Amino acid sequence: MATGSQPDSVSYGLYDEYIGEPRTKPEVYGYWVLVVGLVAVLAGAGVLVTGRTGVLPLSRVAVTELVLALGAAGVPLFVLGTVLQLPLRRRAVPVAALGSLVSVGAVGYFFRAYPGRLGTTDGQLFFAGYGGGLALLALVAALVPVLTGRRGYFLPDEDVAAMGWVVEAETETRVSDVLVGNADRDGVFAVFPGESGWHWWFVEQAAVADGAQAYDSQNDAETALEEIKTKVAGASLLEINHAAFRLYRDTDGNGDGGAGVRWTLVDGDGVVLADSDGNYADRETAESAVNLLKEHGPGASLLDVDEGAFEVYGDGAARSPAENRAGAGGGDWRWRLVDENRGVLGEGPRAYDDRDDAEASIRSIREAARESPVMDVEQVGVELVENGGRWRWEMVDAADDSIMRSSDEFESREAVEASVRRIMEGAIDMPFLEAGSPAYELIEGDDAGWRWRLVDADDEVVARCDGAVPSEESGRSVVGRIKDVVADASVVELDDAEYEIYPEGDQWAWRLVTEDRNIVARSPASATFEDPADAEAAVEGMREEIETADRIEFGSAAFHLYEATEGGWNWRLVDADGSVVSDSGQEHASREDAAAAMNTMKQHAPEADLVEIGSAALELYEAAAEWHWRLVDARGETLATSPGRYDSDEAAREAMDALSLLAPEADTRRMDAALFQVYIGEGERRQWCWRLIHPDGSTIARDLGGFTDRESATESATSVADFAADAAVHTVEDVATRFSVTEGEEGEVWEWEIVDRDREPLAVGTDRFPSRDAVATTARLVRDNVGGASVFAVDPAAFRLETVGDDEGDPWRWRLVDPDRNTLLVGARTHESRESARADLSRARELAGDAGLLDFDLAAFEITERAEGWSWQFVDTADNTVGRSGPTFESRSAAERALASVRDVLTTASLLEIESPAFELHDGDGDDGWRWRLVDTDGTTVAESKRTYTTRREAREALGGLREFGPDAATEVKA
Repeated sequence: MATGSQPDSVSYGLYDEYIGEPRTKPEVYGYWVLVVGLVAVLAGAGVLVTGRTGVLPLSRVAVTELVLALGAAGVPLFVLGTVLQLPLRRRAVPVAALGSLVSVGAVGYFFRAYPGRLGTTDGQLFFAGYGGGLALLALVAALVPVLTGRRGYFLPDEDVAAMGWVVEAETETRVSDVLVGNADRDGVFAVFPGESGWHWWFVEQAAVADGAQAYDSQNDAETALEEIKTKVAGASLLEINHAAFRLYRDTDGNGDGGAGVRWTLVDGDGVVLADSDGNYADRETAESAVNLLKEHGPGASLLDVDEGAFEVYGDGAARSPAENRAGAGGGDWRWRLVDENRGVLGEGPRAYDDRDDAEASIRSIREAARESPVMDVEQVGVELVENGGRWRWEMVDAADDSIMRSSDEFESREAVEASVRRIMEGAIDMPFLEAGSPAYELIEGDDAGWRWRLVDADDEVVARCDGAVPSEESGRSVVGRIKDVVADASVVELDDAEYEIYPEGDQWAWRLVTEDRNIVARSPASATFEDPADAEAAVEGMREEIETADRIEFGSAAFHLYEATEGGWNWRLVDADGSVVSDSGQEHASREDAAAAMNTMKQHAPEADLVEIGSAALELYEAAAEWHWRLVDARGETLATSPGRYDSDEAAREAMDALSLLAPEADTRRMDAALFQVYIGEGERRQWCWRLIHPDGSTIARDLGGFTDRESATESATSVADFAADAAVHTVEDVATRFSVTEGEEGEVWEWEIVDRDREPLAVGTDRFPSRDAVATTARLVRDNVGGASVFAVDPAAFRLETVGDDEGDPWRWRLVDPDRNTLLVGARTHESRESARADLSRARELAGDAGLLDFDLAAFEITERAEGWSWQFVDTADNTVGRSGPTFESRSAAERALASVRDVLTTASLLEIESPAFELHDGDGDDGWRWRLVDTDGTTVAESKRTYTTRREAREALGGLREFGPDAATEVKA
């Protein structure tokens, strides 16, 4: 019962009867203040309702004054009552009360100021006083947890009893300090009635036993105590003065909800030296593990795995659990690679009939691992394969499936590596060529010039360029010219020579060409025609004049003296290209007058020849060390000029002879579109050929080879005209991907290959695909990733990173494989990411080449470091942990010293089976004395002696008292 001053007042009586037992005075007072404030607020609400409805006979102003006064007074009282419910210190209560009184007192100013003086000084005093009081209340309420509470952060703790605020009871009950856990020893006076009257005793009390754990609540502690009383009643007594193995039945199970058996090794003081590190399925298996440790532990070797090691073990396939723990024979042998902490990095893929075979396999793996590369194939990788002294390469994807192989074999590794480098370097710009789709292919030649070829739907080259161009852009320009005109080109055959009327800008001109496309003559550059008819008329005039033309030879410029149409005479000065430099400007009556005027002008051009033209003439002249000719008529008009320059006068005369021979009989053709010319080519075979002539006269395309007859050449040219305008354009810098399709029984079958600029295969795909999209997906995979692909040779083996499964997001692992992809070593763990698997592989590669061999027959000790510290463990050949150290140690040397002390007690340690709770009596070292503890069936210490006893007898007597009186002892709980 709580204590305090006399609870006989009406407020205390009502609170105790209807609310509950009060703890402090502010709690009681605060409650009634809160009620008063609430009543005032409710009264204000009632006045408002009745006043507005006319039930209360008051004016509207009076009703408002009363409502506001009641509400304004009730609010601070309500807040004060709420604050007083908090666990306040003494100094906080007056502050809160002061704030409430200030606010309530300020209400008096309200009647003075309302309604007409709220804006005056009276109104301001009301608001200041009322608001200040509420602010003070709010400040106390807000800072209660920090400043004014009993557990304030910034003030020292204050005992509740010292506050003077407790409700004191009529009597005070004294509780023993020992009974409430405040002391280990004390005494009490006991007053009791006897046969002869009342007596008293002084009873000395001492704490005998201590619980081994704390509980979250009083109820949990009392429940646990009742269970411990039951254990005390049935507990046996074990006197332990030496190390012993204790077997427990673990009711927590072994992870699957069932019970298991575990053991611990304790010394004479009850300190746990080792434990089983888990549960065994039954008692026999646990005893087998203990016997293995007792028999072989003292002399077992200490494994040293500082730099990793290979470990051979029996997998226990044909053994019982007890045999497996004890290292009995039977079953196959396996091996694994472990790191310095004996964490398993990799495992062998198969089992061996005997240990020698397993160790022989380890030796081969150790040698292979030193030289094996990593097949780190993120997208694609290239494997170099050697067979019988010949080399080839094969491309694999991330799943290690072959997607492409080289077309040829190579005589050396250097040669096959050069082939791979060519693919890797050229792949970034590698175009996709598709058989069945005509296309132009632009190729850079060895002479740094660019050429093109045209491929038809049968993947045959049907046309080529007439000559190299200096750049890819120039090549595309030429192809563009072809695409612009080829669709409208007709097929023709030239006989000897022909006049071609062709457009030149928005004018027209003519030229005389031979069958070999040699231009014999052309219209003057200064004389173009507005329409083809004018050009044809000029050709006819030239044809007539050439037959009677004289031949004249002179220097670069010449004075022409000629008779005009109406009988007068004129002169003019023409330069080397036939352009008129000067003329007479008027007709002269006679030849002599024209000659005299011309001689006057000749003083300004003394080197110009004098030519008197009586009829058409072929003029041969030299200009700038080059020879030319022109045909002029009787009036001095230039009808035709040489198509170019000649190196000698003999060459120019031969051209003039050809003109005289061909010009009179040559046909005339209007050439407003391109044309295919079929002709008989040169050479011994004299095959038919075709070339594509642009309207400007240039040859822009030729066929690739000859044809046996004119019809074949014509058919080829017509076919090119049908598709060349719409053919795609590809640039083949060095290599290209070419797709091809065939019709199979189930539809289209697509294949692919990589070819060089001469269309010779460099590599062929290993798969066939049902669609172009499917084959293009693989080709894009190669094109986009082969530049950064890893190049490796599985010789004698190679490490490989791979996913465990076919879906994205599957875990990763690594393997060591031979050239036939047989697994030699596999990672023991899977990883969530490629980077994690790569790090694990790097560690395995680092250790595997020089890892030693862990050699032990049945079991051995090893020292390991964990997050919590160093420990030792006892393992068998199947890598089962038979036992491990109870505590952990700060260093390896400390763990080794502890292991040495454990070895010394293993042989003499007894085996105790704990089937029921038991008291253990221990003899400490030196002057520690004797102690006892109560151990449950699962090895858990549930109680222990409160102090150490000097002699064994004293400890037994204290324990005897607990065993005799403990089961029925009353429980005293601190109030």
